[in-house]
Amino acid sequence: MKRLYSYICRALCAGVLALGAAACSDEVNDDSYYTFTGDTVASYCGSSDDYSVFAQLLADTELSSLLSTYGHYTCFLPDNAAFERYFKTLGKSYADLTDAEKREIVYNHVIKSAATDYFSEHFEEGSLPESNMNDKYVTISYVSDAAGGGLTINVNKTSTIVEKDIEVHNGVIHIIDNVLTSSEEFLLNILEGSGDFTIFAEALRLTHLNDSTERIIDESYVCPYPSGEVRKGEMVFKVPVTKRYGYTLFAEPDDVMRQAGINSIDDLKAYATRYYGNEDATDYTSRDNALNRFVAYHILDRQMSTNSFIYNGACTSANFMTERKEYYETMYAYRLMEIKAGNKINTRRDGTYTGLTESKSNLSGVNGFVHSLSSMLVYDEDVMVNDVLNKRIRFDFYNVPPELTNNNIRWQLAGMADASGYVIPNDFCPKHLAFSDETEITMWASEGWTNFEADELKLNGWYDFTLRMLPVPPGSYEIRLGYRQESWRGIAQLFVDGEIQGIPRDLRIAGTDPQVGWVPDTGTPSDAENDKAMRNRGYMKAPASIWTLQGQTTLREKETCLRIIIGQFNFQEYGAHYLRGKNVYAPDQEFHGDYIEIIPTSLIDTEDIY
Repeated sequence: MKRLYSYICRALCAGVLALGAAACSDEVNDDSYYTFTGDTVASYCGSSDDYSVFAQLLADTELSSLLSTYGHYTCFLPDNAAFERYFKTLGKSYADLTDAEKREIVYNHVIKSAATDYFSEHFEEGSLPESNMNDKYVTISYVSDAAGGGLTINVNKTSTIVEKDIEVHNGVIHIIDNVLTSSEEFLLNILEGSGDFTIFAEALRLTHLNDSTERIIDESYVCPYPSGEVRKGEMVFKVPVTKRYGYTLFAEPDDVMRQAGINSIDDLKAYATRYYGNEDATDYTSRDNALNRFVAYHILDRQMSTNSFIYNGACTSANFMTERKEYYETMYAYRLMEIKAGNKINTRRDGTYTGLTESKSNLSGVNGFVHSLSSMLVYDEDVMVNDVLNKRIRFDFYNVPPELTNNNIRWQLAGMADASGYVIPNDFCPKHLAFSDETEITMWASEGWTNFEADELKLNGWYDFTLRMLPVPPGSYEIRLGYRQESWRGIAQLFVDGEIQGIPRDLRIAGTDPQVGWVPDTGTPSDAENDKAMRNRGYMKAPASIWTLQGQTTLREKETCLRIIIGQFNFQEYGAHYLRGKNVYAPDQEFHGDYIEIIPTSLIDTEDIY
């Protein structure tokens, strides 16, 4: 019945879309928006001579049985003509393929999901949320049809979808015109192979920062549960069986360099000294060298396509969508990059920003992506301290450790069908998240709950954890903790940089309790008076920019959603700062780690409710 309902809904949607397509030249090319067959992925591949090569691959690798079972499989299916071109390029025939090569070809074309069939309605410029069976991301791009008939959908920039959304019993099939391959190249090789980034590629090689972007798997990591699962009572939690590394590299192409008067590597060195000084001028491998700092500010230690920088789920109020932003620490130590909705990097108050060129971005490598910048990107101290970062910085607990992004945990847990969340060992995020052996940690998420960006860190037992917060420039700041009050929460003592912060905080106290003083907004000046009274007690209402499906309202309207004012701090220099939470009540009570705010104290009096 679920499949039948899905079929009817998609068929109706197809009819509506088909009616409008003729009048809109930027619609995606398609003769049929929806097809349903009674096949599985495997039987569909074997049902036509056009796909006999892929069907033979399934048979030879014994994957036919897998793709015949119930599940959620998305298959990008090359026809025989695509394989003919592929073999010609390789200079070999089907008979020359090894078993490993055959399996890799199949894995490159199939996404096995716990809950999602990736129909074209899920596509957007960038990568699909889940990797293929070869642990590589599939990228989607839209290209104008040369004949002027609209847009075509490209996969991995090398193949075009010629027929899409063929629904089968265990997933969906998209017919493509070229065989998909996995890039085994590192980011430097991608830059050099492109031909568009010759100056930046030379800078990356000179600084040896390419060496810092070539890790793929942590070979020393040992999963404490080899099955990849652990059961707690009636609930099953996943455990990462491997620990992957990933990187994102932003790079100015040569034409952008030329617009800035940079025509050679020597010009770029001189340009970098204007922003990063002359220290260690001839040692390009020194982290204090100007060219090294310039390149390092272009690198993030997590793998993200252009549609992965910003949270895109349901937990944002509609009137705040264009204001969504995330902060990421770059490889230039303790320096942040702001990315705003629309992939606007370091947006200033006057509206200017550094943008991306989508057509030259999402260049996928073995462990990351290269994205092309539309103008020069630098950490200008004056601009960043007094403009871009001179604001309230809000970040999710999951934002900080790159391991949660690189291993498909951040923004991936909401609605997962095959487990209740993730459990990670205490050495999984060694630089950013540490916790004691007595700490029971769970990574959980729900867009039906009241969380910032859906993700939630749950800590039980005699927990004692330390989170390395996002670094901010030197200055005077107030730090806050966002959470949801519940009876099953506990009492936590909070510390910042090892210093105890006030008395233990009881996370069970409701907002309406006199100790907090929350009252609903009335749209009158009394709202500001209530905000002031709550601040005097060390609390704030939750932000109005965060949306919840519980009551279809903002978190500001929920008496259970609060912010604790931890304290005010004066940071003298760039560096790491740590939030520690320790259970001082009972092991069966919980700590809720949702989000943290850091705001310059000079902005508190004029702060908005968002």
